[in-house]
Amino acid sequence: MKPTVRQPAKGAGSGGGRDLPSPRATGAVAGLAGAATALVADAALHTFWSSVPFTPVSVAQAVIRAAPGWLDAFFIDRFQHAARPSAVIASGVGFVVLAVLLGLALPRLRRAFGDRIEPAAAVLALPLYAIALVAYEHDTGTVGLTLYALALLPVLGVAALVSAWAYRRMTDPARGASHDALRRTVVNAVWIGGVGFLAGWASLGRLVFRRPNPGRLRLHLADVSPAPTPSTVPQDASFAHIAGLSPEVTANDRFYVVNEELVYPDIDPDTWSLEVRGLVDRPFRLSYHQLMSMPAVEQFQTLECISNKVGGHLISNAKWAGIPMADLLRRAGVKSGAVEVVSSSVDGYADSMPVAAALRPTTLVAVGMNDRVLPREHGFPARLLVPGYYGMKMPKWLGSIEVVDRSFQGFWEQRGWIKEAVVKTMSRIDTPRRGQEVTGTVTIAGVAFAGDRGISRVEVSTDGGESWNPASLKSALSPFTWRLWSYRFAPSGAAQPEVLVRAVDGSGAVQTGRVVPPEYSGSSGYHEVTIVEG
Repeated sequence: MKPTVRQPAKGAGSGGGRDLPSPRATGAVAGLAGAATALVADAALHTFWSSVPFTPVSVAQAVIRAAPGWLDAFFIDRFQHAARPSAVIASGVGFVVLAVLLGLALPRLRRAFGDRIEPAAAVLALPLYAIALVAYEHDTGTVGLTLYALALLPVLGVAALVSAWAYRRMTDPARGASHDALRRTVVNAVWIGGVGFLAGWASLGRLVFRRPNPGRLRLHLADVSPAPTPSTVPQDASFAHIAGLSPEVTANDRFYVVNEELVYPDIDPDTWSLEVRGLVDRPFRLSYHQLMSMPAVEQFQTLECISNKVGGHLISNAKWAGIPMADLLRRAGVKSGAVEVVSSSVDGYADSMPVAAALRPTTLVAVGMNDRVLPREHGFPARLLVPGYYGMKMPKWLGSIEVVDRSFQGFWEQRGWIKEAVVKTMSRIDTPRRGQEVTGTVTIAGVAFAGDRGISRVEVSTDGGESWNPASLKSALSPFTWRLWSYRFAPSGAAQPEVLVRAVDGSGAVQTGRVVPPEYSGSSGYHEVTIVEG
């Protein structure tokens, strides 16, 4: 009987006959090393040449713009302010995962190139390069496609070289190839790639080289009409002492932000201009200085995102300062046959409104917010404000105003959202919070909003909707703001009270209790909390 002869394990080399990682596993890790290198190199490129966008952010932006409205609303509803960052993270993770999967084909492609690893790694980098170019959209402040393509070539070239080097090192016993070496490569690639991703996403170059956020500056206008002082009643003072109630005016850094842009445009006010064109007699352009020199007005106005869910916080209130759009349109001279006015951002986002709405004295081209220059995240140098509509109808970073003779489909309307986007009546309970333990008499309080219709009454139910009682209302800052409300309630101790709220708008229409999600016309339904007696 012949003795059994054990064959060397597949992949074993001459280094003492020890087992080596499989070629496919080594290829995947080499792909990971290449991806980490690409992230670091891309971050460095973006840092020192900020007009070349960081690829994961650029791809995420393209996905957001191309996504159907229901998908965008789903993520905004689930993740709120984290929705956009989640897209960037998903883009970065997807980039790395694709690089790893492509790396699995590295051994076979190497053989096809006659055991030359560098050209094989370069070929496997091409799909990632193609995705970056296909997803790229040129915006104000970024380079054109050709220059972007040339700028990415050295990034992918370095990544391919590192991938080839890592593969050769992990397959050559003479260079210390082993499972431990493979694991060390994975660990190093993960932390190096993570650092590159965070550095690129943070836009270090923009932080270092870009202009400071203008929103830190006090607003100075040559000619401004102050916001009217609202009439008050004695009970208004009591609202200042309700813990947990939203401030009537939202601080700029607390004001909700939902943007299609992941990196806000850094606009130079010295070169920016606002163009008024289209179906007008006298088209013209205004510089930032010329716009700021025009007669302006102050106006308290609440903004709400159409993606705000029942009880949500995508709603805030501020004192704005701006130039009435009617003044701009009168200067231009609107021709007969005009149907809508289209407002467009410098980044391509656009929406429209009827000419009649544009000519209202309360429709503003805003340049200030809460006595400060308009912050960058809220649209510096100028944004649109139109009372009665959801925020989607009010582009930021305005670049042009165009009068047209047709119905225009804006960014969100093209994705299936309602064109009119008129604010629905809403109300929210700020305090107590759901499940909060209370003792004695409880103050229930919150906000209510109905666009430009105002709020005439708020009612509270403490028995799950069986009966309704009037709440106290604070005087509104303007017809276009939310109203603070409160109601005193002494639980009976019989059960955990189910508290609901509903509002009545200025026309007498009662807020609907029909539950509708935000897609595609804004949410509706009563906000409800259950409180626990201590």
